[in-house]
Amino acid sequence: MIIVANILLAMGAVLEPVLFGHIIDAISRRGHELTPLITWIGFAVVSTVFYVLVARSADRLAHKCRAEILADSFQDFVAMPVVWHNKRGASNIFQTLVRACESLFNIWLEFMRSHLTTFIALILLIPTAMSTNLPLGLVLVALGLTYWWIGRMVMERTKDGQSAVEKHYHQVFSHLSDTINNVSVLHSFNRIQVETRILRGYIEALLDAQFPVLDWWAVAAVLNRMAATISMTAILLIGTGLVESNEISVGNVVTFVGFAAVMIGRLDQVRTFAEQTFEASSKLEEFLKLRAEAKAMRDADRAPSIAPVRGRVEFRSVSFSFDDGTRGLHKVSFVAEPGQTVAIVGPTGAGKTTLINLLQRVYDPQAGSILIDGVDISTVSRASIRDQVAIVLQETGLLNRSIASNIRLGREHASLDEIRRAAAAAAADEFISRRPEGYDMIVGDKGSRLSGGERQRIAIARAFLKSAPILVLDEATSALDVETEALVKDALDYIARDRTTFVIAHRLSTVRGADLVLVMNEGEIVEAGSYQTLMRASGHFSRLLEASGIAA
Repeated sequence: MIIVANILLAMGAVLEPVLFGHIIDAISRRGHELTPLITWIGFAVVSTVFYVLVARSADRLAHKCRAEILADSFQDFVAMPVVWHNKRGASNIFQTLVRACESLFNIWLEFMRSHLTTFIALILLIPTAMSTNLPLGLVLVALGLTYWWIGRMVMERTKDGQSAVEKHYHQVFSHLSDTINNVSVLHSFNRIQVETRILRGYIEALLDAQFPVLDWWAVAAVLNRMAATISMTAILLIGTGLVESNEISVGNVVTFVGFAAVMIGRLDQVRTFAEQTFEASSKLEEFLKLRAEAKAMRDADRAPSIAPVRGRVEFRSVSFSFDDGTRGLHKVSFVAEPGQTVAIVGPTGAGKTTLINLLQRVYDPQAGSILIDGVDISTVSRASIRDQVAIVLQETGLLNRSIASNIRLGREHASLDEIRRAAAAAAADEFISRRPEGYDMIVGDKGSRLSGGERQRIAIARAFLKSAPILVLDEATSALDVETEALVKDALDYIARDRTTFVIAHRLSTVRGADLVLVMNEGEIVEAGSYQTLMRASGHFSRLLEASGIAA
């Protein structure tokens, strides 16, 4: 429907000058021919109806396309590994996605609403003009070629400049995101004026890159206007000569003046669309690159799902290094049997968190293999592995939603009673029930309306609700007071039963009950054994205990 309506609108735009020329000829002959006038009025009415149809359909189609590309891109981007997000940066991904969706929306909307009609009208206009009168038709051809040459010339001279503009936009938005996400730090260190000054510097650099691009397009507008004026003048001069030699009528000249007016208007629309598309291409370049990376990852990760597991975890000589060459793990080997609790201890940067990230396939090892129930996790999908793992991190990762919604991340279709039981197990139900909104309370950005201990307990409840066979606790009780920690520890001991549990701990008193303690240093396991065995061994673990004041 929308294409047919655009074709009819284009036909109307081309035929209107022809009909108007016939009307002028009728008037000049002092005739009373009403047919051209009635037809012209009819075309005007029909064109108005079809314009409304086109505008309505174009708006709906553009909004639908934007919604679909936003949802599809969101799914692809969020599914990418965490290391990809860390490398790209949240603000860069967000800005690229939003700007690309808006650019595509504007292009789709303008193209379907008016530019499709414009292209069809130009295709119809040239042969119609050439068949009506060759010399005047060639003037229109020359006008079209001039517009095309000017547009191409400007695009070639502004391509690098527009790419630079987009890089500056990314810099501005990254600065905005970074500062707003850390606004409390800015207040504490009285950095508001300084950060604003830095932002103004970025904006000035953006404008310095943008202005030359705008200058070139201004030059293009001037050149196009000159070409249009020269073409209109040529049509009038040539047309006057042809009328005097009785080769064409005055109506034909009026028709070509109308053709020229239509063509100039349509070429200006094409120039605007080309400028809009050219500007959008720089925004879309980064977006398409992200989509290509996401598609490659999606195709590569179409692996089978791992079956429900008992929880036997084995690292076989696993090594991993980061992109900058920093060593994460080196030839790490151990076995965690189902139901065992494995404590991972060591100084900061020893590789404890890297080990857990490899278990979840946040990264893939460069050497060695990781097996769950004897299955190499590199041969199964990431999603199915993470279904088998529940995790409580130091950064609780609460979303700006209700408490119930945050706990329900552990199991999407859990009932409110199940959520309450999970919260009670994490010693969270009592403080939640005291809130006026209860489980419907919105926790704020990153849980800002809750205390650190409350956030931690909600994160623990979320892991309880997931009830996965493998449990990871990364300093899960670090933000709790002594009394609450005792309550939560009992709950953790309860949920850890019959589950393979990995505990990353800096407070060594929390790992006394571990079946296996892995002592890490510089990416290697330097000691492994039970708590009591390592304490008596006078090695790394013993010295850590002494430094913690636990053992003499």
